[in-house]
Amino acid sequence: MDSHWLEQCRVGDSLAIERLVQTYQQAVYRLALSILDDSDDADDATQEVFVAALRALESFRGNASFKTWLFSITVNVCRTRLGRLKNRGRLEQILQSLFHIRSEQAYPENEAIQHESDTALWQAIHTLADKHRIPVILRYYHDLPIDEIAETLGVPVGTVHSRLNHARERLRALLKEEPR
Repeated sequence: MDSHWLEQCRVGDSLAIERLVQTYQQAVYRLALSILDDSDDADDATQEVFVAALRALESFRGNASFKTWLFSITVNVCRTRLGRLKNRGRLEQILQSLFHIRSEQAYPENEAIQHESDTALWQAIHTLADKHRIPVILRYYHDLPIDEIAETLGVPVGTVHSRLNHARERLRALLKEEPR
């Protein structure tokens, strides 16, 4: 997005806003899906991200790329949703055990991700703590450079390197445990 289009978005130009959403919607959705691991939650988070971004557009100063700024919002929205989902997940588990409810998890988007990547690796990534999983997702699934990951997460570059290194070691150990 060049500054002209962003300025048009700031003044409420619906065509510019539509272009902004069309330009970044897929990337935001993929990041949200990578973090939340649920297509419905990722859809909701994507909408929430664009609403938040449009409301905060005045605060975008161009110090980072627009995509990095938007990814920062996405990560924050997903972190908030994860907190809510953990509570909701506990409630669902209780209800499922009480009523023997079986939930279906077959979403085309989830299948696409599983086909794009090695299933064992993807499952191992989701066992990592958020502080290690999110940098891995940003680096290896969204190809963000280390400095942009640091800016997105609001941590020093060295912290990103450390978290990625820890995550790689943990993934190596987890994947060695996997029966082949």
